[in-house]
Amino acid sequence: MILTLWVIFAVALAVKLACWPHKHTVFPVYHAAVQAALAGDSPYDRVGELDLFRYPPPSLWLFFPFGVLPIRLGGALWGACSVGITLWGALRLLRWALPGATTWSDRRVAVYLLVTLLVASRGLWNAQANGLLGGFIFLAVAEMARARYWLSSFAMAAALLLKPTMLSVPMLLAAWRPSWGVRLLAALAAIVMLTAVPAPKQSAWLWEKWVEHGKSSAGERRAAFRDAWTLGLTAVDLVRPGIDDPPLETPYARWYYPAVPGAFAFLALGTGWWLSRNLQPQAAVCLMAALGTCWMLLFGPAIEHPTYLLAAPWLGWALVSANEAGRWKSSGLAAGACGAILLFVAGGLKANPFFPPLSASMPIAMVLLSAWLVAWGLEQGRAGDQSAVS
Repeated sequence: MILTLWVIFAVALAVKLACWPHKHTVFPVYHAAVQAALAGDSPYDRVGELDLFRYPPPSLWLFFPFGVLPIRLGGALWGACSVGITLWGALRLLRWALPGATTWSDRRVAVYLLVTLLVASRGLWNAQANGLLGGFIFLAVAEMARARYWLSSFAMAAALLLKPTMLSVPMLLAAWRPSWGVRLLAALAAIVMLTAVPAPKQSAWLWEKWVEHGKSSAGERRAAFRDAWTLGLTAVDLVRPGIDDPPLETPYARWYYPAVPGAFAFLALGTGWWLSRNLQPQAAVCLMAALGTCWMLLFGPAIEHPTYLLAAPWLGWALVSANEAGRWKSSGLAAGACGAILLFVAGGLKANPFFPPLSASMPIAMVLLSAWLVAWGLEQGRAGDQSAVS
């Protein structure tokens, strides 16, 4: 039944992109970038009123099969493929990675897939690359849990070359398993070189253009961002209410960036490493990947509502397995509820005028998910110690 909902959603998205290719969708940006690259122009120059293309040069090969087609057909196929790879990654996590998932009842599996769809739908509906990105990450984690490290490293390398801002997830996994990190570096180098072979000079020129673009937008803060800074701004507004809505575009304070994100990065790594000592490798991989995702969505650059697709399966896991965190089971239930329900009413560029805390609902969900992950890791470690004693 839930898989049918995924199919219905994919068909609806494909129809929407075919009938209204320029309405509430990012695909025209990708289409224009491919067309510019084929014409020998820079895909990083603005085309009309479209947003800028922000992805590294190797990513053009991922957009190429869809960008060479007419925009209606290419958009429809792009939307369907984005939903498909997201679902595939979520199913691979379910089959090979999520602890205890092979013994879940049909009801628990259905809840997991439903929550994953609800959380991911926002990131898929506007046809951003988050569907492809999330699918690659989920596949990489699933293959890492199966000890298929080369396949995992290439999947993660594809995700990293699509959106380097999600660097925290592979960095956390690489710090935990250095041998996997070496494979990841090799995979990155192989993909970069292979994609440059057809036109080496043009590839070097595109890398220069991409770096220039990155420098011009470094440190940018937009009202659409939803991260820990959003949570802080909303909290300040509640404590000291003003006439206007919370100024969500307020730049990062000097004391905050990069000191606070850096401190929490070390905290996430240390906590994950400490908890993983008493976990099975499969469970440890999921714990580290989920903690890395929480850090990225709270402290990473350019985090918007659609980016929370990357947390979809982890929120589904927390909701379904909430009881496994002992006294902190409510944090898993609340995180899943925030992700699955509040995501639909917490969007927009400004704070919600009726209830401003809705603007921070997704960062709150990540804080709750982080608490649940730590509690879950502690409970599983205690259970492992008791089994060893008995």
